[in-house]
Amino acid sequence: MSSRINTKYLLTVTIASIIITIVASVPSSIKAHAFSLQSAFNKLINGLFHKSQTKTQHEKNTDNNSTSSTGAQSFPAAQPIPLAGSASIPSNCHIVNGALPDPKCTLGATNPSVTQDDIKNTICVPGFSKTVRPPVSYTTPLKIRLMQSYGFTDSRSNYELDHLISLEIGGNPTDVKNLWPEPGYGQYNFHIKDRFENYLHNAVCSGSVSLSQAQREIATDWLTNWKNAGQP
Repeated sequence: MSSRINTKYLLTVTIASIIITIVASVPSSIKAHAFSLQSAFNKLINGLFHKSQTKTQHEKNTDNNSTSSTGAQSFPAAQPIPLAGSASIPSNCHIVNGALPDPKCTLGATNPSVTQDDIKNTICVPGFSKTVRPPVSYTTPLKIRLMQSYGFTDSRSNYELDHLISLEIGGNPTDVKNLWPEPGYGQYNFHIKDRFENYLHNAVCSGSVSLSQAQREIATDWLTNWKNAGQP
């Protein structure tokens, strides 16, 4: 674009110079008309050069805008959360009684930030679980590995990476000992356990059950304790 502008400008200047030379050699009686013609050419030169410069700047701006809108942006890669509370993923795990996690693989773990004395400021505050729930960048890879540990080879959508001691009653969010792939199929699936978790949460926050008791009931044998509670 720059070389094209310069060529146009030089050509115009050359033509103008020829005209000025001719004007200088003509009689004074017609010089007035010639100088008017020269003035017109001067305006043409200035207008052409100014217009070309403006267009060039506009094209530069357009190019800059195009680069900023379509250029690839780089973002820092999400850093995985280190596996907490366990040096390795368990192996050779099996579902017990069609509903319970393997006690040698998934024992349950509590959140040290939640105690009986502060439940009114933690688990009994609506939305608390969301504030401590680990991101999918952590849970998805872990779910895949734990499904392998439990020998599940079907679709991941058939399972929920479940906190054995749920977050709403002070379960540890990231400890591998508190996480397992709970089936969504069968008579006693994660939907039933979710009901018992909600029941225990309400009982703890109302004061009818202690935090430690609720955690023990869910971690040891949630199915039997759910039945004993009247299957709420």
